[in-house]
Amino acid sequence: MMYVLVTELDEVLDNVKQFNADLKAGRDVNDQLSQFTHWYYISELDQFGPSKYVGYKNMTSNDYLRGDGKDGRDTEKVLKNWFATLDEEDTRYTPLWVKLNDMLYEYRKSLRKNAKIHVLK
Repeated sequence: MMYVLVTELDEVLDNVKQFNADLKAGRDVNDQLSQFTHWYYISELDQFGPSKYVGYKNMTSNDYLRGDGKDGRDTEKVLKNWFATLDEEDTRYTPLWVKLNDMLYEYRKSLRKNAKIHVLK
């Protein structure tokens, strides 16, 4: 399957919503939570999504889990159009880190020590 990178912010928002819906529905993507490094936070949704999931058009957990052809380096390049990496000194960093860590904990997963949080520019 050929995966196509997102070209509009609205596609990212749709993917973040889908990712969170898939989590709540107990989809198999839950097993991958500890493997994600780059997390993208949408304040208007109050939700996170990982780069390899939210960076491709029309992503679902079934598509995500369906094999190779996805590269986080590619998604991170395109997501930089709208997002910036949150520095640890930023006042938003700790509350968002705690929120993300708590979200993963609900699924008995832990956040990677080298995880990065990205927010809209």
